[in-house]
Amino acid sequence: MTPIHHQLALIITLLFVLLCPTTYAQREERLPFPVPLNHFYLTVDSETFAAIEGSEFLRSEFAAFERRTTVRTDKTYTGIYFYGTHTYFEFFDVANSGGFKLGDSGIAFGVEVPDATKTLQTRLGALAPRLVTRQYKDVQVPWFYMLNLVGESQNSVITSWVMEYHPQFLLDWNPSNDSNQGILRNSTLSRYKSVLNKVPSNPLLDDIVGLTIAADREMITNLTRICERLGYRSHVRGDTVELHGPNLTLHLIPESPSARGIKQIEFRVRRKPKGQAEFHFGNRSLLKFQSEQQALWTF
Repeated sequence: MTPIHHQLALIITLLFVLLCPTTYAQREERLPFPVPLNHFYLTVDSETFAAIEGSEFLRSEFAAFERRTTVRTDKTYTGIYFYGTHTYFEFFDVANSGGFKLGDSGIAFGVEVPDATKTLQTRLGALAPRLVTRQYKDVQVPWFYMLNLVGESQNSVITSWVMEYHPQFLLDWNPSNDSNQGILRNSTLSRYKSVLNKVPSNPLLDDIVGLTIAADREMITNLTRICERLGYRSHVRGDTVELHGPNLTLHLIPESPSARGIKQIEFRVRRKPKGQAEFHFGNRSLLKFQSEQQALWTF
């Protein structure tokens, strides 16, 4: 390379750095692992809760289902659960929720790399992850590490955290000879489903791929900032903030007297049910199959 060509190449490189200052910062900020959804919970009114729990369609066709009381060292709670391939969700009855308000919701992100919660602790400036245990045959076994996300007020409609399953959990909780070991989300859900008495042989539900959440301005700002640090891309469309992550899109909308917490769930499904595409649960909830691959559940 001649001196002139060398100088020209150097000038082009400097111009690229000056014109694209975020390129290297973005590379430095990129996480070495994805942070997808693990599960969510939603607190609903008693009528809706009873209709969902009593639905034969949901139990026998839509997804693996159970009513479960979880006993931990720090708390005990009862809810109804629906299990997908990698993600799941739970509902609480506001009348028996132990202090939750109508619409109170939780979003649990999941990681599948050992010690990922410790990496995120440093990245987010959060408190150290704590170990959560779960009772099995009168013994508390290690369940998962929980990293509470910062920036939430005490009265926030949304609680969010990152969870990393303990490597010993599937060895201790309903131990099995199957290959479902480790800390992967689908391995854990496979174990959950394997101990149920009745599970649909070919359930409609695959996974959760979207959530629409109504929250106040402070919560929207904080959740946006946190998700960006977790590698999510953010876009503003009118008064809605969209957060795009691995196999998940969060739509954050302003809270109102009639809209609080998780308001809509988008599912990836395996097919539409035969003969019926809409299912009502009380007066406030509708599950609608949009296509052979998509369903929306609104509240």
